[in-house]
Amino acid sequence: WRLGVLMMITMTIHNLPEGLAVAFAAHTKIGPLMALAIAVHNIPEGVIVAGPVFAATGSRWKAIAMATASGLTEPIGALMAILMLRAYITQHHLQYALAFVGGIMLLVCVLELWPEGRKCKNDRRLLVGILVGAGVMAWTLAIGV
Repeated sequence: WRLGVLMMITMTIHNLPEGLAVAFAAHTKIGPLMALAIAVHNIPEGVIVAGPVFAATGSRWKAIAMATASGLTEPIGALMAILMLRAYITQHHLQYALAFVGGIMLLVCVLELWPEGRKCKNDRRLLVGILVGAGVMAWTLAIGV
């Protein structure tokens, strides 16, 4: 349960600046591609919230509700960007916000997800998951997403 709540909080913090990024990129040539990339990567983000909650509670309802709640902060971030922050947020500010959130995600991965993955006692699968995830991230960076 603790890991599910922690992942929900972390993903909520992570999704808010993503919403800002989507809103600011919407009127650029990469806007549609960025929106698609973020939409696709939101699927595993929902799983990392729902999985631990379902494992701890056995409740699909709680798992889906918590994953949905954390995911809804992204459109809230986009609305905030459009309605209130457009005049104040620059590309420079957005880059710092995304770097900060990326640091939070890295910290949670190292301090929480890695030890939790090790408890499954299948180091090969853990390594494959890490390598595939890193490969996908490298690929998205290489193609400019």
